[in-house]
Amino acid sequence: MNDSRKASELVSRSLRCELSETESEQLAEALKQDKKTRGFAELSSLIQGSVAAAAKSIVSGTDGDAPDLPSDAKQRMRDSVEAASLEKLRLSQSGILRSSRPIAAPGTVREPGLIRSVSSRFQLIRPLGEGGLGSVWLVRDEKMRRTVAMKQLTQQRLESPKAWQRFQREAEITGMLEHPNIIPIYQFGDDSKSAEPFYTMRFVGKKTLADAVIEHHDLAAAGEADQLGLHRLLSVFLDICQAIAYAHSRGVVHRDLKPENVALDCFGQVVVLDWGLAKLIEEGELAHKLSSDASLTDSAITRTIHGDIVGTPLYMSPEQALGELDRINERTDVYGLGAILFAILTGAAPHAKSLSDGTDIPEAVRSIAERESPRTRDQNPSVPTELDSICAKAMARKQHMRFTSVQHFAEALEKWMAGQSDKNVLYQAMRAEGRELSSQVNSIVADLERNVRFMSRLPPISQLIYAESDAEMSIWRERLAIIFEGLLDANPDYRTVTYKRVEPEHFRELVRVERHTRDSSRIRIIPKSRLGEGPLNGFVNAVMRQKPGDAAASMVAGNMCNPSDEDAVDGLVAGVPVFDDATEDAFGLVLIDCNIQRISQRLLSEQTDCKEVVVVGSLGVLIRKIEGQIDHDAVGRDSSLLEVFQDAIERLQTHSEYIDEGDANIYGTRVKLGTIGGNTLLFLLRRN
Repeated sequence: MNDSRKASELVSRSLRCELSETESEQLAEALKQDKKTRGFAELSSLIQGSVAAAAKSIVSGTDGDAPDLPSDAKQRMRDSVEAASLEKLRLSQSGILRSSRPIAAPGTVREPGLIRSVSSRFQLIRPLGEGGLGSVWLVRDEKMRRTVAMKQLTQQRLESPKAWQRFQREAEITGMLEHPNIIPIYQFGDDSKSAEPFYTMRFVGKKTLADAVIEHHDLAAAGEADQLGLHRLLSVFLDICQAIAYAHSRGVVHRDLKPENVALDCFGQVVVLDWGLAKLIEEGELAHKLSSDASLTDSAITRTIHGDIVGTPLYMSPEQALGELDRINERTDVYGLGAILFAILTGAAPHAKSLSDGTDIPEAVRSIAERESPRTRDQNPSVPTELDSICAKAMARKQHMRFTSVQHFAEALEKWMAGQSDKNVLYQAMRAEGRELSSQVNSIVADLERNVRFMSRLPPISQLIYAESDAEMSIWRERLAIIFEGLLDANPDYRTVTYKRVEPEHFRELVRVERHTRDSSRIRIIPKSRLGEGPLNGFVNAVMRQKPGDAAASMVAGNMCNPSDEDAVDGLVAGVPVFDDATEDAFGLVLIDCNIQRISQRLLSEQTDCKEVVVVGSLGVLIRKIEGQIDHDAVGRDSSLLEVFQDAIERLQTHSEYIDEGDANIYGTRVKLGTIGGNTLLFLLRRN
């Protein structure tokens, strides 16, 4: 380009930011080729910079270094600058002004202190929530094409200069705390039309730790919660501790810690929110950074509210309840973290009872300051003792009795969780052993039902129904007794096998073979003259209601098939009804009775890992094995062992498993014996 006049015009328009992309390329080419044009551009830039500096000084009122101009000239300059600013704003909003950067000469090196400016547009989508200071909206960043969260002052706070100061201070403090578990700030500024302040931050969803705590305790109330759910919440809590410990290292105290101020995104990240009440420690790093603006320092803001309550009463520390802002320090956040842990363990805020409906607020706050902090086990007795002690130390009423730092608090909790992990390994081993015992008992019940079903189908069973003479009856009785004898000989756990004729009001034994009470190796066939008869009981009636071929099993007290056996312990009995093929009416039943104590002893002989195993039936302790030896003296209802395992026994009345949360290391499991009745067998295992 050889037209110097055209080049000069392009340089002037460039300084006014009015060039199109084509004209910018033409000017760049001219600057590259013509030395005079480059000189003119540099001189024009210097003049513009000098004028701009003078205008800035005049407009700001600090025109000591400005050229000595008449007052009317200075006023015209102020008017011109203001008009130009408004016009530039109008053009930028309308999209006419596309660039605010003048064309630099080729090879120009940018200065290190050069400032870049950018404008963004945010479209409000829906409100997310509102607090005492600001409201939060979900908005769309039109420039980045993403959804973010925007916080702005509430309408009632817009007229308060102190609220503006706190809002700006909150944005600056949050922006300076760069940690994975602290909400990141994207942009802070004023709305171009209303001049209202706002800042944007990452949108982490609406789920908070408070929601997670409610879900956990709802499941617990329904009997569906497990240790894994508590472990997840405690892991979240440790992430919160890391964020607060980092803030303390930068000289910031949050002082409004509560589950509602902790967000949980969909991928498990924990984010601490709402630093609006944060306090800057005077010797901290961020206090020095903000000290250049006296209106934003902690002392400037808190000076106007000294003696007021700062924080959320449900979770606040005693020093906050007293309004003693000078005493608020890192240990105040330790108390706040302890209050969050309290909520995790109990499902309620620590001061919820003090602030219940109808309570006078000043009196409730006074009680927070003067009374000892509540204990978790007072509201939830199932909280482990060690965990209750950790929470109580963090929430001590006196500051010097709390953990010295958040790190020490987190370490104590981590040690407990590590110990719980070791204990969980222990419980898993005991659970595996308990389930193996349960499985073996269920297998024994299934075999018992299968055998009694087979016995009921033997030919002598039906022949005894149709026998027409005593001689014929004797033959079939003898044949059936021999088969029953073989069954007992092959199954040492079986005590008695009987075939009974059942009439409307009573039964009469046709065949009974039994094992000798004191010499289990001896099996005897009971002669006809010693066969029993008597009234029907509940189990016999239940068996007679079964369909053909259906076996019923249950646990019974004593030897049901041999009531005269006074030394008999609990038995497991199974029966099958026998039908008259001619009339299709129920004729009688076949019963097999087992010795549960013998079965339990055989099962425990193969179990060696636990220090102690106790089997409890309906008549008390059936068997106890300790240190690998069977303790026969422990058998009976009055055994002192029932006191040791009382909690487990009571729990197993309504639950299939029991896990001790203390130091006893007890695991219990319940096995239902048979399909009739509510009789069960309890296996109680202890490791220490």
